[in-house]
Amino acid sequence: MNRLFLIAASTLLLWAYTPASVAAQTGPQTSASAAAGELESAVDAFARNVLDESQAPGLSIGIARGGETLLVRGYGLANLEHQVEVTGDTVFRIGSVTKQFTAAAILLLAEEGRLSLDDTLDQYFPDFPRSDEVTIRQLLQHTSGIRNYTSLEGFMGTTAPLDHDEPRMVAYIANADPLYDFDPGTGWSYSNSGYMLLDYIAERVAGEPLADFLRTRIFDPLGMNHTRMDNAAEIVPGRAQGYDSAPDSPAGFTNTTHLSLTVAAGAGAIRSTPDDLLVWMDALLDGRVVSQESLEQMLAPARLNDGRLAREYLEDPHPALAGMDYGFGIMVGERHGHRFIGHGGSINGFNASLMHYPDEEVTIVLLVNTIGPAARGAPALAEAVFEAVAD
Repeated sequence: MNRLFLIAASTLLLWAYTPASVAAQTGPQTSASAAAGELESAVDAFARNVLDESQAPGLSIGIARGGETLLVRGYGLANLEHQVEVTGDTVFRIGSVTKQFTAAAILLLAEEGRLSLDDTLDQYFPDFPRSDEVTIRQLLQHTSGIRNYTSLEGFMGTTAPLDHDEPRMVAYIANADPLYDFDPGTGWSYSNSGYMLLDYIAERVAGEPLADFLRTRIFDPLGMNHTRMDNAAEIVPGRAQGYDSAPDSPAGFTNTTHLSLTVAAGAGAIRSTPDDLLVWMDALLDGRVVSQESLEQMLAPARLNDGRLAREYLEDPHPALAGMDYGFGIMVGERHGHRFIGHGGSINGFNASLMHYPDEEVTIVLLVNTIGPAARGAPALAEAVFEAVAD
């Protein structure tokens, strides 16, 4: 189960949802309606390829430009057993895309003076080894050196806590041997452990669960009605089932291994839809979530204690940082000539990609109900979208 939170059938029925902003364009072919048609065709072709190659049972895609939603469509099946089709409102788990929400919560608390990004971990967990050397900023940027708990031997086994029990989870992380991949602030290594600790810090400072803080401070004010910290026990209308690829099975997929989302928490437990994630990215970059100063910190490349960019830690760039830098729960960089801001996410049975391209003013959401090549095709989707919306 080390695949948790990693950084992106041919007979399935095709189903499309078109929002009012697109559906209204049904008159004579203007340049705008022609462009909308090209965009729909490009996205449909991408989705059909995913389904025809059995890369996923279902997927949902959202496209926005300049803050205006251009298209939200669902394809394939959200549930194979009951033949439930994916719609624009189908709810997917988004894995590590969660991290930018946890980072935003920390920044909101910092803006209110309730914590500082330079606070050390010992102020919250004094018994955690070397906690006086680790700062909140380092946890946000993956420069703390604390080993990633999802890569520990025995994760998902009898030695791992399977519920959101702070003392047990902190102890589970702290008992890793070795606990640190490098001295705090001297390297970079993607660590879900850091974001679990950030979850607990936010809860202690806010005096409420992170799920409640996010709902009242971010989700509800922005109208993100389908976005919540997920709970498998909750009845969620339109929730997609997650699957694992199984080419030799009759359906080509099997139900994914159960995972308590409390184990993912602030590192990867959020569920959402393309519409909501488009709203989120627009609001975040428009300064309607955190202050401009906080946003600049969030998007600034991580640096080590000696001033080097974190991606310079290795002679050969770390695979997770190839062509990009890491800020606070979000990546920034350039690939194939396109600057981007965003994050990918994987969690049992689901892949997600949320990317904004500032030069093109385009945001693309791709949600898939399996782990595999479908979400890794996000760059190909982006190229098709750029071509379709080009002036």
